[in-house]
Amino acid sequence: FYDGEKLVRGFDVMKQIRNVLKECAPDYPNGECERVISFLPKMKKRHRIYPYLKIEEVEKIKSVLSDSNFADLSLRDKAIVTIAFYTGLRGCDIAALTFESIDWEHNIINLIQNKTGAELVLPLRPIVGNAILAYVKQERPDSTNRTIFLTRDKQPRKLRTTSIYNAATTVLTKAGVRGKGDKRGAHLFRHNFAVVLLQNGIQTPVISEVLGHASPKSIEPYLESNLFNLKESALSVEKFPIAKECLDYDNINKI
Repeated sequence: FYDGEKLVRGFDVMKQIRNVLKECAPDYPNGECERVISFLPKMKKRHRIYPYLKIEEVEKIKSVLSDSNFADLSLRDKAIVTIAFYTGLRGCDIAALTFESIDWEHNIINLIQNKTGAELVLPLRPIVGNAILAYVKQERPDSTNRTIFLTRDKQPRKLRTTSIYNAATTVLTKAGVRGKGDKRGAHLFRHNFAVVLLQNGIQTPVISEVLGHASPKSIEPYLESNLFNLKESALSVEKFPIAKECLDYDNINKI
């Protein structure tokens, strides 16, 4: 876990090793597995602050999704990103959507989540439904496959999750949002969707339900990213003047 200078493996690796050793413990009655487990470092799960979109970035993305002038942007990619942007669905669940997932009569999206295996029911907003219909009627290849989004191969098949990522990246590039090295993909829209709900005062249990979280604790990293509300809890430092010498960069190492 530590090479003498820096941490090279973290909590996730430690947890996997511990789980494997626990499973193997019954086969080693002398306690060898428990002894190795005791050597594992004590680590806590660390969460990076989830990225979210700025107001001006949101407007640029909305413009691309609603503008018909982007002739080289496929209706498939536009529909995929529209779903991700307005519902917060995971990329794997978007790729798995079937015609049976859409209840047009009651304006509902109903699916079994790939990650949790739990059912998720979401409202079908007009902007999302229109994007799906535009793709199905104008661009989707003829196929008996019930999956909504298909490849453009001679024998169309279900998209892989990487295709969802590519669709998101294409739209972000068109919008001039998030360059190379920045967080991209459908998860960016999912994180942003959660933060927007938080900023609008939606209760966390409701957000967890909409996002399809299996555990209520899954919402915690999103709370840490909600800088808008965190600022309201910030303490003013106006009463604590900065010492003049702290502004002297030549002496910064002496302070």
